[in-house]
Amino acid sequence: MKMKRSLDALLKIVIVICFFSVLLLNGCSPATSEQSEQPDSTQIQIEEQGKQDIEATVPEEEKVKVVATIFPLADIVDQVGGELVEVNVLLGSGASPHTFEPTVEQARFVTDADLVFFIGGGLDDWAVRLAEAAGNVGLVAMMDASEDWVLDYDPIHLDEEHDHDHDHDHGHEHDDDDHDHDHHHGPHDPHIWLDPMIVKDVIAPLIAGQLQEVYPQGSEVFQENLARFQDELDLLNREIAEAVGSFQQKRFISYHSAWNYFAWRYGLEEVAAVEEFPGKEPSAKWMAELVKLAAANNIQVIFAEPQLGGNAAQVIAEEIGGEVLLLDPLGGKGVRERESYVELMRYNLKILTEAMR
Repeated sequence: MKMKRSLDALLKIVIVICFFSVLLLNGCSPATSEQSEQPDSTQIQIEEQGKQDIEATVPEEEKVKVVATIFPLADIVDQVGGELVEVNVLLGSGASPHTFEPTVEQARFVTDADLVFFIGGGLDDWAVRLAEAAGNVGLVAMMDASEDWVLDYDPIHLDEEHDHDHDHDHGHEHDDDDHDHDHHHGPHDPHIWLDPMIVKDVIAPLIAGQLQEVYPQGSEVFQENLARFQDELDLLNREIAEAVGSFQQKRFISYHSAWNYFAWRYGLEEVAAVEEFPGKEPSAKWMAELVKLAAANNIQVIFAEPQLGGNAAQVIAEEIGGEVLLLDPLGGKGVRERESYVELMRYNLKILTEAMR
């Protein structure tokens, strides 16, 4: 019994101590305040990493706001700028820059932008009108930096005499360091982004330089991203060159003349295009001529595009006993296998390989 009372007394003492301990803890606001003043460990880590993690510390409102006219250009900006840029693309998936008319909402994107990147050369010059209306916006044309690389747009015309077996000499035999092709006598072909090496050596470095001018503190990030992306483009270039080297067929007919740069780079030849000018339906006479060209060059596949109608391509393919396959110069977010520039080029390589082996 004595031992029981001792235990009861000890238990009461323990309860009292616990009670006052709770009161003391609840009343320790100074201690809590001191804890709240301690720096966040995550923030310490970010500050210690400095420039390497600059992307993680840039608020949304401080990012470089960029507008790009077409998806491949927007993705190149994304690859170089990373989290330091916010990119809006004007041309939606499935639309053609040749026939595009900007909306009021898209005009507002341009008004809010620090930089507007466009191709130029007549492809997307509607961007100039938007930028001029917006006022103080940096407007950068990729074609202006690509003067040593550009090819003339030189489609076959029905009023020109030509031999179906003739050689279209667009400089297919070339050294990579020799880019003066003497193709500077007429309207220039603006589809420069379809040559990965122009993207690597001209477009991506130009974008990096422009981003650095607007946001100098991100220079290290931009240069690191640029170097990584250029390595990826080198790999892509080797992959395409190796695949094309095994092609049995080197000539093709496209839906519109978008593939001259790709053809020049890898030793192929765009014999003709179904639409001489994008959005202009081919005449019956021209379609009959294309059937003859296909037969003369042993072409069994007519390439169509998702951005332009393909009925004429199907008619020609039926006439030659061939088929229609889809090349895509633009791709876009949500477009299967074409949601980045590199994915887009690999998709087109897959289609070309299916058609020309």
